[in-house]
Amino acid sequence: RAYPENSPPDLTCSHCAIPLFKTPAPSSATPSLLSSTAPKVETKPKPVLQGPFLPLSTQIIEFLNRDGNELACESYLTRKTVAGKLSDIHDGAICQSLKAPDGRKFFDAADDRPDHDELRIGLCFGEDGFSFTRTNDAGSHSTGAASFCVTALPQHKRYKPRNLLLTSLGPGPHEETCDEFQRTMAATVTELLMLYDDGILAKTPKFPNGMISIQIIWLSIHAFLERRASSSSDSHLCLL
Repeated sequence: RAYPENSPPDLTCSHCAIPLFKTPAPSSATPSLLSSTAPKVETKPKPVLQGPFLPLSTQIIEFLNRDGNELACESYLTRKTVAGKLSDIHDGAICQSLKAPDGRKFFDAADDRPDHDELRIGLCFGEDGFSFTRTNDAGSHSTGAASFCVTALPQHKRYKPRNLLLTSLGPGPHEETCDEFQRTMAATVTELLMLYDDGILAKTPKFPNGMISIQIIWLSIHAFLERRASSSSDSHLCLL
């Protein structure tokens, strides 16, 4: 299960009933004889296990405001396809037939489309685990990087680290099972549904007053790295 960082400090996992936060250790410090100041007490509870998460809606706005990416994402409006020739993901039947919430083509480039100021963005998702060892004496630690690439970018820019939208890292110390992965992906999937159904308004170089509407769709899944498994004695994953 995955829980927000600001969960109550006494919360336990609804699946395995294990506490999500560490119990604060009693302070052994004593006030100085020369000072009446009491020792500081740690008030913010520390999670037993945690992993970073960054919303797509935050990253996509930053992405569109640099490197001419906004213009690149408009390429579907002028792209010409050749029958029988597949040179890009947008030439495929799926991209050509995907529907938007209003029933029209998602990548609609027709002159009579309802909103000419709306930008449609396709994403491809990739997740893979990897392990690393800090020293020869340290145990291995595995994590997984979940990220999206923007399909409108030219292929030579699509997978550059600068252009990938990294949403989360697995907490480790072992690679997530399929069930664990789906639990930690729940927040991202919920956001993707919002970005598809409702979209967001954003300020971009072409629309400095925030008049552009952005809708996003998840197109495909792929792996960036070779999977490498590692063993672990841990039997649960309650993530914040």
